[in-house]
Amino acid sequence: MKKLLSIVIIIGIAILMTQTLPEKKAHKAAMMKAIKEYVDEEAENKGIADNGITRFGKSVVNKAIEGVLGTMLKVDNYYFFNTTHVKMKEGNKVLSVGIFGHVYTFNKSMLRDALEEAAEAKKQEKLERKRKKAETEAQKE
Repeated sequence: MKKLLSIVIIIGIAILMTQTLPEKKAHKAAMMKAIKEYVDEEAENKGIADNGITRFGKSVVNKAIEGVLGTMLKVDNYYFFNTTHVKMKEGNKVLSVGIFGHVYTFNKSMLRDALEEAAEAKKQEKLERKRKKAETEAQKE
């Protein structure tokens, strides 16, 4: 009887885990919260006054990061949990894990470094496309 009850509980937990996987929006929101906290801490540590200009600057930074997250963030589902990652030079870097409807982000500075590297990679890709386009146009002439 105990064995049957254990099996039923395990199956119930497994079903609950599959039904409560956080969506990409939840991962993005959790990472934006971690980044906002990090930006606020850095501003406070550097003695930057909290005024209208500073808040506007933080807002611009957050919007830029949100844009990068929207395009670079990939979600991998593993039935019982999911992870998000950003493609980096050295491979994929896992940024968060979602389980039971909650998203757990990693170290704020690691998250910031990963996003900065992803933004730089995106910028390099854009420059490379421009360079190739210029070469193509030069060859046509």
